[in-house]
Amino acid sequence: MPLQMILVAVGTSGDVLPFVAIGIVAKARGHRVAMVASGAHRASIEAGGIELIESIDAEADAIALGHPNFWRPTRGLRRISERIIVPSLRPQVAAIESLHEKGNTVVVGSTLALGARIACEKFGVPFVSVHLAPAAFRSLEATPHVANIRHFPHLPRSIKRLLYWYFDRFIVDPALGRGLNHVRVELGLPPIVRPLHQWLHSPARVIGLFPPWFASPASDWPKQVKLTGFPLYDGPRARSVPPDLLRFLAEGEPPVVFTAGTGMRHAGSFFRAAVDACIRLGLRGVLISSSVGEIAVHTRPTVRAFDYAPFNMLLPHARAIVHHGGIGTSAQAMRAGIAQVVIPLAYDQADNAARLERLGVAAVVHVREPSGTRLAQVLQKLLGRPDLHEKLVTVARRFHDDNKALVETCRLIEQTVRVRNDSRASGESGVSASKEFDVDRN
Repeated sequence: MPLQMILVAVGTSGDVLPFVAIGIVAKARGHRVAMVASGAHRASIEAGGIELIESIDAEADAIALGHPNFWRPTRGLRRISERIIVPSLRPQVAAIESLHEKGNTVVVGSTLALGARIACEKFGVPFVSVHLAPAAFRSLEATPHVANIRHFPHLPRSIKRLLYWYFDRFIVDPALGRGLNHVRVELGLPPIVRPLHQWLHSPARVIGLFPPWFASPASDWPKQVKLTGFPLYDGPRARSVPPDLLRFLAEGEPPVVFTAGTGMRHAGSFFRAAVDACIRLGLRGVLISSSVGEIAVHTRPTVRAFDYAPFNMLLPHARAIVHHGGIGTSAQAMRAGIAQVVIPLAYDQADNAARLERLGVAAVVHVREPSGTRLAQVLQKLLGRPDLHEKLVTVARRFHDDNKALVETCRLIEQTVRVRNDSRASGESGVSASKEFDVDRN
């Protein structure tokens, strides 16, 4: 039976595009799809044939992401909470209230789509959490790396538990919990504490958009987690390669690609270091940045800057990539079989970097703004490793059917609704709204 599927995504293009990909596959399977997201992503969403309901306008989104504090581990969470997550709560609730059809609707939310989580609790709509990276799962057994405590996974369990509590009590609850609870109280729901601890995971179904070989579920992950695989979607411009870039690729040796991520607006020093590193090593380089006009003045004939390139088409022609550690970029580089240098800044990036390093396909730089000299040293050492080619080939061979993860994701979403409806029809109490949406008050 066709469903009304409401996708709710919060974040940069790297956070939103996987949900566009889910929506495209869901539409092909006969479902009606709408997306609640920032107006900054309107072009990408509507190009996928998906209706957009704005949770925040493009200007407010740009102001929030444009501040340098956005890329600081602690200050970044405060900023995204105050400027994006909390202001998006009520629009998400309102959109779901107006769109949902009883018994025939499912809401699929990203890690920070907390308004969707509230709305589903209030209106009894089935909710599926989708996490793009394993860092979304807190664990004392397989503890994710964090940017501001380098050896966090190796600390004693008691210390890790205490640090999780401290982070929630003094950072998350003041920045996010207050706004969250204001909306909950307005809707007649009880207040909660530590929303990023367990509450953000749907009790019904949680999907990780990454494969088990990248992050195997730990015993203390939620039991309702299923892993499907990397979505590997470049967006509606995926078939459009700038002609100048095609010519540059054909003119010489495979280049090193440098990108600071779709949300980074303050990467001038990174790109200057990138040009310097290429000159020192005698390598060709491709710089990818939405602020291409600001960095073009630093380029050379052998190092060119472009505002966009589809990674699924660019990276197979590259020698290596230097990037921030976003999960989408990491996956595309693994599939292309190229070496990676990762400079993690915040959020899931440090954990993604550590996993890439363990796979043997990457080197990690633990300096926020490395010099050209430092980048050159790391690149030279990585590219000179005798085991590198074998590691890259081994990992690249794990990628097969690019569409399989998205199809399986849609199948699990459909299954969640079917199981819920069947259980309710048979009169089982285990799926009542009060139990299905139990909250974490501890």
